[in-house]
Amino acid sequence: MILSHEIPQGCKLYFGKDAKVKRELESLASAILYQNGYEEIITPTFAYLEHQRDIHSREVVRTNNQFNHQIALRNDSTIDTIRLLAPHLREAAIGKRWFYIQPIFIYPTTEVHQIGVENLENCDILPFIEMSLQVLNGITNFTKSPDSYCKKIFLQLSNVKIPQICAEIFGIPLSAFEKIDVGAIESANPLMAKLLRIYNKESLEAVLQNTKDLPNKLEEELEKLYLLASKISYVHCLVSPLYYAPMSYYKGLFFRFFAENLTWILGGEYEILGQNACGFAIYTDNLIQSF
Repeated sequence: MILSHEIPQGCKLYFGKDAKVKRELESLASAILYQNGYEEIITPTFAYLEHQRDIHSREVVRTNNQFNHQIALRNDSTIDTIRLLAPHLREAAIGKRWFYIQPIFIYPTTEVHQIGVENLENCDILPFIEMSLQVLNGITNFTKSPDSYCKKIFLQLSNVKIPQICAEIFGIPLSAFEKIDVGAIESANPLMAKLLRIYNKESLEAVLQNTKDLPNKLEEELEKLYLLASKISYVHCLVSPLYYAPMSYYKGLFFRFFAENLTWILGGEYEILGQNACGFAIYTDNLIQSF
């Protein structure tokens, strides 16, 4: 017997204080994004299955329309946004800074609420980190204990090209980076042991200065990561060169804010349908769960 108050596993229910926090978070983010020249877009909840499948590991929730075409619930807003904007971008008919506040749906019954931001004219992720900090600073105004809460938030900087280059040069399967298989990574080459021990800007600088015969491609990407870290003064900043991006379309530098093993904000450089862009997502559910 299913009780009347039960909901399917993975679905979300917000009421009272949590619903209020969710609305305040969305309002705060909207205000910051509008101030930075972004416009809002709401993409369809349904899309043709061919536009949703094989884009990453997320399973889709599917059905059929009146013509028996396979339809899926939206399972990635970034891809939908780029796909729908692409024809208009070529005509220069619309702007190139967009945000959305809408859930995605993953098979069988999981819904993920998020605030997403896409910039199709500038691939610099530093402004995204700065906007993320604005949102996080604003959130402290309606948390239970703002002073202690802020100390738990970490910023992690990475570059997806670094594990890809290491996989190519040293014959390490990418799955080892995805699963953080330290043994497989460390045993591949002495250099990998050095990269595994990098945790901040200073330790990355030491590797760059003291390691002889760094492969050129690898050195170039490590320097990009160091340059980004040098521009950030956030106290709890981690540098993780071998952390692999959870999204397959990420192509370069990326970052995430996390606390207590929950990712709050994730963003970086990506390429979809030949369009280079930069974006980030605020994971509303994780933030509210942490309050």
